[in-house]
Amino acid sequence: MHNILNTDQQIQKLAFLEQLAKGKHDSELLAKLGSVVIYNGLVEIWAVQAARLLEQILLKSQLHEGKQPNFTPHEDVWFYDNQISTRTILKEIKRFLPLKDTKSGQKYDEEVENFLNEANEFLNYRNSLIHRLASPRTDLEDIKHCCDKLIEIYQQVVKKQGIMFETLGQYRFSEKEIEYFYGKRGKKEIN
Repeated sequence: MHNILNTDQQIQKLAFLEQLAKGKHDSELLAKLGSVVIYNGLVEIWAVQAARLLEQILLKSQLHEGKQPNFTPHEDVWFYDNQISTRTILKEIKRFLPLKDTKSGQKYDEEVENFLNEANEFLNYRNSLIHRLASPRTDLEDIKHCCDKLIEIYQQVVKKQGIMFETLGQYRFSEKEIEYFYGKRGKKEIN
């Protein structure tokens, strides 16, 4: 962090950011901010996919135990249509830990928690960047550094998500299960 920007420096920075948003000036910073926005959307969909995988695991577990499923799983669009925040999704996933295979008893908490921790760290830095963007304590170099850190954390989110999905992928629904729980979808008739 640098010293607090004086009023003139703050006005200059804000004017620069506004011009940047209009597509002028520093293409490197614009690319970094754009990457952060895209990565934010990707972290969101990874969280949604993790929640859906958890739903599938829970449903299969209930069926394996001879129980009637006590909820209906959600399509991706449900999370967006109902504006479920990424942070809420991550908290809900954590609420269902410990997660273990009902047949073997093997636990999968570490893989899930690693993903949740990285995704939450990404969200923390994202919030920090947004909050500090116009702060007089933050100059353009600080913004670039924060973007770099977010890009670095995103790479870890993807890595941890990949490990989690590889480990838990065996529990994903088959096409028949998808059709049973979600109905036929995505099949358009060609005229």
